Amino acid sequence: MKNFSRMALKICVFSSALILAVMAAMAHILLEASRSALLGEMSLRAEAFSRSAREAFIPSLDVFSLHLAVNAMTRERAIAGAVVTDTAGRVLSHSLADMVGEQDPSPEGAAARAAEGMTVTPSAAGGWYIAAPVSTGAGRAATAAIVLTPESLAEALAPMRRKVLYVTLAALAAALAGTIAIVSWLMRPIPMLARAAREVGEGKLDTEVVWKSSDEIGVLAGAFNDMVKGLRERDHIRSVFGRYVSGEIADAVLGGKLPLGGERRHIAVIFADIRDFSAMGQRDQPEAVVKLLNDYFTLMTRVIRARGGIVDKFLGDGLLAMFGAPLASANPEERAVHAALEMRWTLSAFNAHRVREGLAPVAMGLCVTSGPALVGNIGSEEKMEYTAIGEPVNLASRLEGINKRLGTSAIVSRAVREATAAAFQYKELGAHAVRGWKDPLDLFELLDPGSAPRQPVPLKKGT
Repeated sequence: MKNFSRMALKICVFSSALILAVMAAMAHILLEASRSALLGEMSLRAEAFSRSAREAFIPSLDVFSLHLAVNAMTRERAIAGAVVTDTAGRVLSHSLADMVGEQDPSPEGAAARAAEGMTVTPSAAGGWYIAAPVSTGAGRAATAAIVLTPESLAEALAPMRRKVLYVTLAALAAALAGTIAIVSWLMRPIPMLARAAREVGEGKLDTEVVWKSSDEIGVLAGAFNDMVKGLRERDHIRSVFGRYVSGEIADAVLGGKLPLGGERRHIAVIFADIRDFSAMGQRDQPEAVVKLLNDYFTLMTRVIRARGGIVDKFLGDGLLAMFGAPLASANPEERAVHAALEMRWTLSAFNAHRVREGLAPVAMGLCVTSGPALVGNIGSEEKMEYTAIGEPVNLASRLEGINKRLGTSAIVSRAVREATAAAFQYKELGAHAVRGWKDPLDLFELLDPGSAPRQPVPLKKGT
């Protein structure tokens, strides 16, 4: 929740800064408008001052009336001083009594006296000098002017500044309250989405975000639920597909890393079956036979997968496994021979378990071949399977009869023996005729090196 609070704080700070910037710009515009309006008002005041001063010149100069007009003008807001000078620049009346009778030294005054009409002149100190001619029937008698200083202007605009400040603070408070309300509303589903994401990360794919709305948050919640649904379906597909191939291969296929169309690969093949299974099937109860097959295939499949192979298919009491497809391997023959040895060791542990249970042990025949084959999805529109077609597959199934006739438990073709001669021990069995092959083929018996794994893969009692 702290992260969300930080996010809300960031949004509030950003919105506050944005609002302050906007309000500052608006305040500047308002104050400039107020200043312009004030200058316009002061121009009108200067004209009125000129007319009031003219009354003091008719029929002749009345200094007392002129002083009254000057004093009345200095009491107006924003006006720091007022002055009336004759055409020669001598001060007739001034808001500062000491200036009366003196010569007006200001350049703004000189410019105003030289002008025919009203002048609005900025002063060097940052104020304004606004002047208008005082005319009688005899012509121009004097010039009346008001002086605005930066201080007098600031004092006159102070009420407007306070109003702008109050409005800005009120707008900022309202904006912050609105931002907090909107952010809180927008963030309501975020903790729910975060919690759901953590649950999905933990593997709980039945998670669902319940959020009914048609806005962007609702779209996000819907997209999240669709994602979880896709993960759930993908997990189901992986689980089902994983019954036929290893989890690594299932992941690679689902990830689109494996071409499932037909392609030529160099593979190694294991064909394994249970010896004298027909007699066993006639002798034992069907339930016992099915349990035997399931236990046996479970153990053999584990060994094959551990060595990077896949079980192509189960054929009654036999199985066909291949190495080098769909994941390519640099040494499929070595993997297959390793698997064949471990299958024999695992079978020994399995038989020891059966003997302890009072059941008869089983014998197994293994044939290992290798060579180029066509692998891919093969079948009909209704049912397809990933399998291999080619010489190593056909040869492996043909060699099982010879294996049984020779009384051996594991034989390999010449290609397998040549690829693995440095790693395993073999015994030459000579050349034998194989149905479907024109010339006899050299066969070799795989010898057990006598070093079984420390922990074979027996079934637990009661399985």
